[in-house]
Amino acid sequence: MAVDPLVARLWFESVDIDKSGSLCAKELRQALDIGGLSFSLGQAHLFVRAFDSQGNHRLNVNEFVALHSFLAGAQECFAQAARGARALAAADAAQALGRLGFTADAPAMQALLSRHDPEAKGLLTAENFLSMSLFMLSARRAFTTFDTARSGRIELSFNQFVYTSSHLA
Repeated sequence: MAVDPLVARLWFESVDIDKSGSLCAKELRQALDIGGLSFSLGQAHLFVRAFDSQGNHRLNVNEFVALHSFLAGAQECFAQAARGARALAAADAAQALGRLGFTADAPAMQALLSRHDPEAKGLLTAENFLSMSLFMLSARRAFTTFDTARSGRIELSFNQFVYTSSHLA
């Protein structure tokens, strides 16, 4: 979903309280609230961690726009797959993730569902689906950091594994 750059900048500047040119998680949460997207401060921290490309625990306007586009895309994919229901059947999750550009084999998908369906009901709420989508985005970014040959395979030392795992939302 495209975001008008002028609208995004104005929205961004309206919540950049300290006029730093970047948003911390608290400011991001306010921005999302203004946009009618209600997320907890904990979720805002996850969003910052996932979209902060500079490692400063803040989002610049471009990162903010990328986050907004991701959230809109995830919500749209959830709505299409859930067909108006409040929850998405676990069986439809792979298809919905595919629309966002994420794929996983059956064992990986089962592990994802297990992590993001904590009550094992076989249903994902919009929040569960967003969390799973954010995890996949973080996993892809972490993986590609080490897949410099773009072969689809990596080898990690234990320290690299810990580093990579700490960056997953």
